[in-house]
This record gives sequence, structure tokens and C-alpha cells, in this order.
Amino acid sequence: MEEGKIKNTITRSFELKDYRIEEAELSGFWADLLSKEELTVEVNYKPEKKTSFSPEDTAALIRKTCGKCESFQAQVPENIKCELTFKDFGEKVYKAGQPGFELDPKELEELKVRYRFYVAYYI
Repeated sequence: MEEGKIKNTITRSFELKDYRIEEAELSGFWADLLSKEELTVEVNYKPEKKTSFSPEDTAALIRKTCGKCESFQAQVPENIKCELTFKDFGEKVYKAGQPGFELDPKELEELKVRYRFYVAYYI
């Protein structure tokens, strides 16, 4: 396969362990390859030792999931982008590298997010 062709398709996902976050358990995980140019991974995080996340815990988890999105973005070719949808916050979307992203944290039993990897432009 040509080098440009490989960069224009999603050829693999990250491993389950790559989505883990300290002090949170994965309570749900679904990956869906929608096309060769788009992959979504839905992850539900729940507290490891409590019944719910406090607003402060939620704020920290939001920062950590955005950090995961940044990390994933740094590991894929430059024309493949990562974005993160916060399902518990009206489907608000964070795009890797987005400055000034903020959500109003609240108490949650679990945080539901969707990581989306997609080909943004063709090489």
C-alpha cells in the first residue's frame, strides 16, 4: 500500500488499556468502525471506590479525558484528528488542541464520552 493511502484510512484503534484513567473504572466500552475514514469509541467511566463522582472529581476526569484525546492525536498521522464528545453535557465536543474548553462540572454516577477519530483531509 502507498504511504498516502495508509494516512487516508483508519487502520487501527488504541488498546483498551490506553483508555483507562486513574481512579476510574471502565463500565462500558464500544468501538465502531463507521467507515475506513471514521472510528468512534464510546467509553463510560465510573468511580473506582465511590458511588459517584463529585463535581471536583468530574472536573478532574474531564481534564484527563481531554488529555487522552491530546495524547491520541499526537500518535496518529497529522491528517487524522481526534475529538471527544461529552454525552452527559449536551453532546459538547472537545477537539484536540482546542484552547479554552470548559464544562460546568456536576456530580455524576458515571461519565460517558465518545472518542472520534476521522480523516480530516486527504494526503
